[in-house]
Amino acid sequence: MVRFFKITYILLINALILFSCNQTKYVPAGKYLLKKNSIQVVDGKLETDQVNALIRQKANTKNLQVKFRLWAYNQIDSSVVAAKRTQANIALRRKNESRIARQTRINDRRIVRARKKNREYYTEKLIPLKDTISPRLLLKEWFKYKLGEQPVVLDSIPFTKTVEQLTIYLKSKGYYYGNVSGTIAYNTEKRKASVSYRLHPGAQYTIDSVYVETDNATVLKEYNRFVELQGENPFLNTPFDSDFLNDYREKIAKHMRNNSLYGFSSSHVNYLADTNKRNMGVTLGVRFTDRLIRSVADRDSLIGIKHKTTYIKEVYFHIADTTYFKGNFKQTVEQMGLTLQEQQFVRALDTLVYVEVKRKNSTELDPHRYATFIYNGELSIDPAVLEIQNYLENENVYRESYLERSFSRLLQLGLFEVIKPVILEIPSSDSIEVHYYLVPAKKKTFGFEPRATNSNGFLGVSASINFINKNLTKGAERLTVSLSGGFESQPPIFTSNLDGSANANAGRSFNTFEIGPSVKLELPRFFPARVTFFAKKRRPSTVLSTAYNYQLRLDFERQIFQMNYLWKFYVAKTQVYYVGLPFVSVIKIVRIQNKPDFQAKLDLLNDLFLKNAYSNQFVWQDWKMTFEYNNKDKETRRNNVSIYMNSSFDPAGNLLSLFRSFQDTIANGQRTIFGVGYSQFARIDNEIVAAKPLGRKQSLHGRIQLGGGFSYGNTQTSMPYDYSFFAGGANDNRGWRARALGPGSYKYYLDTNRTATQIGDIRIGGSVEYRFTINKLLKGAFFMDAGNLWTWREDINRVGSKISPDWFREIALSTGVGLRLDLDFFVIRVDLGLPITNPALPLGARWIFQSRTPYYEEGIATFGETYKQYMPIPFRPVLHAGIGFPF
Repeated sequence: MVRFFKITYILLINALILFSCNQTKYVPAGKYLLKKNSIQVVDGKLETDQVNALIRQKANTKNLQVKFRLWAYNQIDSSVVAAKRTQANIALRRKNESRIARQTRINDRRIVRARKKNREYYTEKLIPLKDTISPRLLLKEWFKYKLGEQPVVLDSIPFTKTVEQLTIYLKSKGYYYGNVSGTIAYNTEKRKASVSYRLHPGAQYTIDSVYVETDNATVLKEYNRFVELQGENPFLNTPFDSDFLNDYREKIAKHMRNNSLYGFSSSHVNYLADTNKRNMGVTLGVRFTDRLIRSVADRDSLIGIKHKTTYIKEVYFHIADTTYFKGNFKQTVEQMGLTLQEQQFVRALDTLVYVEVKRKNSTELDPHRYATFIYNGELSIDPAVLEIQNYLENENVYRESYLERSFSRLLQLGLFEVIKPVILEIPSSDSIEVHYYLVPAKKKTFGFEPRATNSNGFLGVSASINFINKNLTKGAERLTVSLSGGFESQPPIFTSNLDGSANANAGRSFNTFEIGPSVKLELPRFFPARVTFFAKKRRPSTVLSTAYNYQLRLDFERQIFQMNYLWKFYVAKTQVYYVGLPFVSVIKIVRIQNKPDFQAKLDLLNDLFLKNAYSNQFVWQDWKMTFEYNNKDKETRRNNVSIYMNSSFDPAGNLLSLFRSFQDTIANGQRTIFGVGYSQFARIDNEIVAAKPLGRKQSLHGRIQLGGGFSYGNTQTSMPYDYSFFAGGANDNRGWRARALGPGSYKYYLDTNRTATQIGDIRIGGSVEYRFTINKLLKGAFFMDAGNLWTWREDINRVGSKISPDWFREIALSTGVGLRLDLDFFVIRVDLGLPITNPALPLGARWIFQSRTPYYEEGIATFGETYKQYMPIPFRPVLHAGIGFPF
């Protein structure tokens, strides 16, 4: 291993020398390559990213402290590229001339044939020509001009402009008496120049008092309320920072619009500043101005009006569609003296007024749940479904946040390809009308979806044929019928090819086949209750699904039938709950037919964990609950950290266990339903993923996984295979192959009957990944992963798998580097993981820097002198290919 590090170190040094040499090859004579920019801030605190963004001329891009793109540019002679391009252009012109000549000959023959048949027309042949304006790049062109980056030659004009911009920036941050100086250090021998900027911010103005100017009592009341919500006046003792003031102006305006003041914008908030150089204090005035609107009498003039509380007078839904109109729509509209379009949408003619009852089991109408629907011929959707998406209710005050929420809700229905809310003010009043113009999307669609798959490091290809009905019974029900199938690479269950041992890639071809239909029905309501059963803010929906899957593997054939009944509830912007129908949340039947050799191996080992995993199973979940938290919206983030959390709880078999007296018992003492032993367990799983940007091209990501399940009652061995936990692989601990890590300190390398897939009852894991941008398409990452599996009960076939008070000493660590090709629609990923500590190895040999002697001594004691043919090489790097980011 020491030798490995020496070789790696030498290769890195040589690579640095290679990439660093001859960087000024294409720098013109008498000019200098801009080596770097440096900024020094003296006696002050400034945002580094903001200051760096003001530098007008950046040095060549560095990746891992190496100017790889400049090196790529310098590797190919420009004259050679130009000559190749000239030759290619000549070849393109010749091809086009040949195609034009061929096209002319074909058309001449067609003209002759048409004349012979006394036809006035003929079908013209058009042969597409090669693009000579923007031709496809040659390989050398792409390498030099796309992958490469031309040298940045020092220019004095951007240097001077940067000094000016930095000076302006200091003033914008309240440093009115600061100064900026810049110097250029020339290296005439290497023809390089380094630029340094020195910032002396000096004293900073601070806001020490605030007053408000307005004659509008409504605005003043709402502003005071806004200040109260902030907890304290944020202006006081705050630097006189223009960025802060502008952001605060936007926050005030948004608050006003969200609290009934329609049309209030940031331009209606002005600042007045009175500075005092003696104490560097600022007396800040916040002035509110009136709205300016176009005059009704003279459309070329503007008049001022006071901001006031705005109410909603009417709500309209315009269905811009003529699919269900019977007759000549154009003629009908013209006879009515109307235009074909309204607000740039197809006009609607028929009207329906919808009013919801005020309370359940009541006939009293609710004036707020009132809306008018305008359509043509037939209303294609239940009006209650559309009305419940609207939060700008009749006779209530206007709130912009409600408009945004209504638009989002209508969009989530998936029924419309265009949604345009329009607000119309009613002249000389404090009211507005809300109009939603909706263009229906195609109701029924068919699709074919090929895709590459990555099941925890096992790659495959698959495809699905989908039929979707977006509005099954006019209630926005979404029916999806799919038939999917594919091939995947899976190793045999029993294999000795683990941890990089010989023939580690055996069995990695596409050896697993699966196919199956599925049906899913999504309803935007709490089924079987009517759509108005819950309040609007809960947004309940119901997901009913069933699926069948047939899988053929090297060791067995498996059939799975599953039914699900789940309710989905939204809570605020960040939280979603999935709740299963009590006692029938999920029903899953697994039928497995083991192949003779595989079954013989299971019988020989008599491993209860394995027998349970690869046997017929019946899972009847009593309940299911899943909680999701996602602050993907910038408004919900704190410190610009995005967080995703998923927590699920799955109990199963408890209801069935109450009817034991009606159940048969099989040989292992397990009771059955439909001739299959049912599983009884409780399982909880948690995952938290966090991400924080570090500038524009870097970010830090982390993940924690905590999960555990316990089988009991009718299942005394382990949880079903599909509910068990796995560790290792492209999306987990990347120092181990997929599903090969653990459990606990189990010495897999001494077990000749070991399996390729290890399962457990408990999982603890975590990852940290630093991601950075190399160029537009290529991204890089450094990572560290930790984790392991354990079982609740001792497994005699996997000694050391049971969790103990010293579980933290059995955490497996790995580190590595990764490359990602970001193609926007998906990401292709390659990661190289290196184990640092392996809890399966004996004490004194678990860490990569420790001696291997105890490890090989165990092998000699178990296998004798032939131990090397059984023992994998420890701490061997593992290469993973994946699709998408690991988390």
